[in-house]
Amino acid sequence: MNSHTPPSENNFDLVERHPFYFGSKTKPLLGWLHTSNYRKHSNTGIVICPPLAVEYMNTYRSLRYVADYFALAGIPAIRFDYHGTGDSSGIEEDDNRLNDWLWSIQQAQTQLNVLTGCTKSGLFGFRMGATLAALATKSAPVDFLILWAALYSGKKYIREIKLLQKTSAIQTSSDDELLLEAGGMGYWAQTVNDLSNIDLTKTVPQAKRILIIPRDEQTTDTKLLQAWQQCNLNVEQKNHPGSAQMLVDAHQTIVPHQSIQNIVHWVEDDIDKKSENSPFQLDKQPCEIHTDIEHVNGCNNARQKQSRVRETLFNYGAKNEYFAILTETKKSKESTLPTIILANSGANHRVGPSRLYVLIARELSLIGFRCLRIDVPGIGDSILSNHELENIEYISSSSKKILDVIKALENNSDTDKFILMGLCSGAYFSFHAALDLTEKNIIESVLINPLTFYWDEGMSEENSPTRHFSTWNWYKKAFASPDSWAKLLKGKIDYKSLFSAVKNRMQTRLMARLGQITPGATVKNTNKHRHQLGQDLAKIASNNIHLQFILSRSDPGYDILMTNAGKTINKLQKANKLHIKFIENADHTFSKYKPRCETIKTLVQLFKDRYQS
Repeated sequence: MNSHTPPSENNFDLVERHPFYFGSKTKPLLGWLHTSNYRKHSNTGIVICPPLAVEYMNTYRSLRYVADYFALAGIPAIRFDYHGTGDSSGIEEDDNRLNDWLWSIQQAQTQLNVLTGCTKSGLFGFRMGATLAALATKSAPVDFLILWAALYSGKKYIREIKLLQKTSAIQTSSDDELLLEAGGMGYWAQTVNDLSNIDLTKTVPQAKRILIIPRDEQTTDTKLLQAWQQCNLNVEQKNHPGSAQMLVDAHQTIVPHQSIQNIVHWVEDDIDKKSENSPFQLDKQPCEIHTDIEHVNGCNNARQKQSRVRETLFNYGAKNEYFAILTETKKSKESTLPTIILANSGANHRVGPSRLYVLIARELSLIGFRCLRIDVPGIGDSILSNHELENIEYISSSSKKILDVIKALENNSDTDKFILMGLCSGAYFSFHAALDLTEKNIIESVLINPLTFYWDEGMSEENSPTRHFSTWNWYKKAFASPDSWAKLLKGKIDYKSLFSAVKNRMQTRLMARLGQITPGATVKNTNKHRHQLGQDLAKIASNNIHLQFILSRSDPGYDILMTNAGKTINKLQKANKLHIKFIENADHTFSKYKPRCETIKTLVQLFKDRYQS
């Protein structure tokens, strides 16, 4: 298990989570209101401000818990996505990014008051979310401000992005207009300039109480504390561990339950207990379950506005307990084209790495497809009572979960044809559902950068049987560089790792020729899933389900396919039942702008050619 379970005395089943759209007609935002009747309440609420880019993806689950803990304490909480991020409207190429992010916080504060009637409120922010929260108080004073791992220097933040950009294995875009990109997000000139001018030590936030929580590795840094103390602000700094565990890859994150509870207690200490006289009642139920978005294709150099798309909050499961978002247009709603189901990539919620799923869904809806971005149980906002089962990338009975989605779609529309699509573990879900759900009218499975096709109990990404494919692929690419050869000759290469990669490669190729290895089989266990991939691909194709692979050229996906099912792949390609499309200069999650745009354009063109020609 990759997470710590929450304390048993906290019953999260008592938390009510209300998704809703808010903001303006031209800039709708998605938010979640967390409330509970678990205990009596005061008139204090809180808005939770997330970080940006990959940090937003990795901390999503932890910040959901932050909202839950406040709700259980009788303090209603709103979490949300800024304009141009997550499930909200807008794209990263938009102008005035900083102003739009601050505007988004103000809109969330207004909604907190409208929905709950709270007369007191505060802001909680993590990393860049903390920075934005502090800046937001300049125009909207708050009763308290909580800054966890805040970036108090915008210039330092930009330097971090530049460093990440330089260390990336994939070269950044050469477009003059795009200056910086890292962590799956691009920063254009105006945004870079605005962020560079941020200096919280020279900002005086309007908050009655302030709590600063430094990053785990920066517990002795008191620069911001001292600067604000000199301004006679009521500010204190406390060390609560956990920021580092929240920032690792989503499937490895550990929620710092104790630290979050300590933060909630800090807020509770200043709440007027005399006002705690009644169970919580919403002043107004969040009712905006759909919104119209004027989608702009940022990958189009002209950036011309396209038709509006409509996004609707969607539930599935036996008790409608799981969450998804349906994207469609008037054209796609009336279309007879199949509905596309996008399954989670890893432990990332329905937004997808680098917001890829959001952009795919909106672009494909404009050419007539309805697209459903789902959270499988245990990921994102499809919450399980058993917290041991959270953040698991390859869930058991995955096909049953996809069947639940299909049934919900059938019950809510005239949909009777489906396309399954997903990246990494999402490709795994799409592969197995196409294989298993023969009673449903699945007509295509789009597998984007699959890393494995078979997953057994107890396996992890670290001991995955296909991990050596990735290692070999990395060395193969590295040795195309003169610098790598220079390091090898100077003894600066990890020879043990290199020898292991070469050994595994030789064994893999030998055993593949003998027909004794498939994905899911290790060198020591050659019989498991023996010959299975080729057989299963042929079985899917025999059910008139088209197989489309989208592969990053540098990813090991093609190597995995051809090593383990090469003959079947060639046969199905000749029969036009399977196609492979490569994306150049792309990493596994398409974190770079140009390859990400190319992926979206490729999918749009493939679907146009296949279903509209």
